[in-house]
Amino acid sequence: MALTLAVLCPSAAAQRKKKNDDEDTQKPAVWVQNMDKVRQMDSGCFVYALPRTVLRMTVEVERHIFTAGPYAAYAEKYLGVADTRTVGSTRYHIKSTALTSYVEADAQHLYMVRPVSAMSFNFLTMTRDGLMLLPETIGKSASGSNAGSFAPDEQQLFTSMAIDAMFHTVKPKLQSKKPDADSVNQEESLVEVEEPVSLLQQAKTQEERASEVAHFIFNLRKRKYELITGEVDIAFSSNDGLKVALTEINRMESEYISLFIGKTLKQVATYTYDIAPTPTQGSYTVFTFSPEHGVQEVDGQGDTVTLELQPENKYTAVNLQPADEDNSSFKVRLPDVALVRLLNEKGELQRGRFRIYQNGKIVNVRAEHFIGK
Repeated sequence: MALTLAVLCPSAAAQRKKKNDDEDTQKPAVWVQNMDKVRQMDSGCFVYALPRTVLRMTVEVERHIFTAGPYAAYAEKYLGVADTRTVGSTRYHIKSTALTSYVEADAQHLYMVRPVSAMSFNFLTMTRDGLMLLPETIGKSASGSNAGSFAPDEQQLFTSMAIDAMFHTVKPKLQSKKPDADSVNQEESLVEVEEPVSLLQQAKTQEERASEVAHFIFNLRKRKYELITGEVDIAFSSNDGLKVALTEINRMESEYISLFIGKTLKQVATYTYDIAPTPTQGSYTVFTFSPEHGVQEVDGQGDTVTLELQPENKYTAVNLQPADEDNSSFKVRLPDVALVRLLNEKGELQRGRFRIYQNGKIVNVRAEHFIGK
């Protein structure tokens, strides 16, 4: 009998150990709750968030401000330049566009994790694939649209370096004077009498000044030709001296020609728009654009620029069970992929394929996947 007991006792102990191991296995390692249901956080708990994708559109717009030259009306007559613009204008055009994305915490999906027993979590495993965001990243977001703005309008000045005077020296005409009543020559009603008067300064007309500037432009070109061909007897200490002289002549010529053809000021502004797509919406109006007014709000004048998503629905054919109320599992969001296009009324401006987390599925993942042994 004693031998029998000796054999049975180890067997009973093994059964009790197996029962305890089964109970430990069935006991959940963590308790996971949506933050909407949490009333207080205990010591040792931590919070994580599910990610969501934000699409960022960057639009670079260039503005051209044209100021007509003061002698524009005489450009064809004195320079042979036809169809010169005589009225100023402001025009806009889209210089470039770009589509990028970043991930931020989804405030609608925050979860508190309460460890049931002592354990260590492998945080790297939890975050390396971007399936969840840990506390230090929840408050960090790159969101925030930039409305974009141009520099204040600058008045474009035209510089005249003319060497001729802006005025004519005019000698006044002789004045007529009526003779005195007791004059010997009573038969003459009027006589021409020259009186000493000061010389007058009379401003040149616009056309006269335009003619002088045109003459000066051709004179500059002649001097430049003589320098290049060596027809003038000028010795420069080095080739740099000749380059400096030619550069200055070109600058002066350009400044004089602008008096006829006008000046154009170019400015660039960058607009940034952030949109977090939703699973139920596939198209978003971003802004409107017109060459006359540039970028405006969605109800402004011009062509409408929209963001369009074409989801691939990766998980439609996969039998993935959505997350349920299992509080012993982590909630993880698997992203979908979508073709994203930036469009205006004339066609496509930009396109790209992006992972869209909020268009995917939220599933349960057992805590054992994240627990470090």
